[in-house]
Amino acid sequence: MLAVAAASTSCVSGASLKARSEVIRADLDRARRSGAIRCAPKELATGEANLEFAAGELEQGNSVRAGQHVRDAEIATQRALQLSKDCGPKQVLVREQPKVVVRIEENDLDGDGVFDKDDACPSEAGPKENKGCPWPDRDGDGTPDKDDKCVDQPGPKENFGCPLPQGPKDSDGDGLIDQADKCPNEAGPIENLGCPVTDRDKDGINDKDDACPDQPGPIENKGCPDKDSDGDTVIDRLDGCPDKPGPAENKGCPWPDRDGDGIADKDDKCPDEPGPKEEQGCPKKYKLVVVTKEAIKIKQQIKFASGNAQIIGAISEQLLDEVGQALKDNVQIKKIRIEGHTDSDGPDDFNMKLSQRRADAVMSALIKRGVDPGRMEAVGFGETRPIASNATKAGKAENRRTEFNIVDQ
Repeated sequence: MLAVAAASTSCVSGASLKARSEVIRADLDRARRSGAIRCAPKELATGEANLEFAAGELEQGNSVRAGQHVRDAEIATQRALQLSKDCGPKQVLVREQPKVVVRIEENDLDGDGVFDKDDACPSEAGPKENKGCPWPDRDGDGTPDKDDKCVDQPGPKENFGCPLPQGPKDSDGDGLIDQADKCPNEAGPIENLGCPVTDRDKDGINDKDDACPDQPGPIENKGCPDKDSDGDTVIDRLDGCPDKPGPAENKGCPWPDRDGDGIADKDDKCPDEPGPKEEQGCPKKYKLVVVTKEAIKIKQQIKFASGNAQIIGAISEQLLDEVGQALKDNVQIKKIRIEGHTDSDGPDDFNMKLSQRRADAVMSALIKRGVDPGRMEAVGFGETRPIASNATKAGKAENRRTEFNIVDQ
């Protein structure tokens, strides 16, 4: 009972020391921003070092020594704050001189939008294409010579500046003689044989040629409205995949992505190996893990305290950091199975429960690192799946392992 009480006191003290450490760390950051690196470097370094020592002692379960380091860190931090209070950079107000803008006036005497310096006819309005001069019109029929088929004979614009032919009667004046006019008393274009064009839906396609005369649509679709069945803004008649949304650059079809990493093959430097966007679709290289199609393989093993599920050691933390980052980078991995395995020492039932608790502990550590729990499952296999002989010390060490196998991607 005395041992249980001591352990409980240690846990409470450890939690309290961690909370005090976080407050001290925030004060150290504030001191650094205030210029303590210049004005109180020794105090700043002493505070940071004692915080690290305290964390190490807490990890080893020595709350008494950790408490001493926390107290030393507090003293050094308060001293750093006091010495750096007036150490920050001073602000100096610099007044900018006003800019002098010189504006040059441009003249346009005839108001045709062409400045006089560029206008060949500054006193006569004319288009820019003709250097500000009016287009010549020799026969004065209102049709410029450049558009006039009969530059020396006046005629209506509708007849390209040429006079209408004399002779046969044109009752409706549409330019088509009555003899050839299907509607001699109603003006209409020549292309419609002199009859007025009827276009009920106002889409520019005559009703007689319009497959949907009451619904406006483009001539390419025979006057009917275009459809976009998959809603990708590419109309069906131009969509290579009308039932699957895709970009217009790929004719409305989705870009292929063979490795399923969310990066289209056209942009993927490794189209057959999944990888994150920042690596241009190629597998990201890590120091302690390797991502394959079957698993996230770790180069060293996660260590646990003997006989229980407490994760120990800096290497274990680094391994978990990289496994967590690999899962964030490889979005195509939908689910992994965290497997716990033991050697044959101890009762079978105990080993099975121990492996499950260790797998659960790894999953909990990954959740704390921001991995979606829906992408993971934890399974303990005890001593049922050895990969080496349990008859040797080396074989047992191999069998005590954690694996991260991909079950869905």
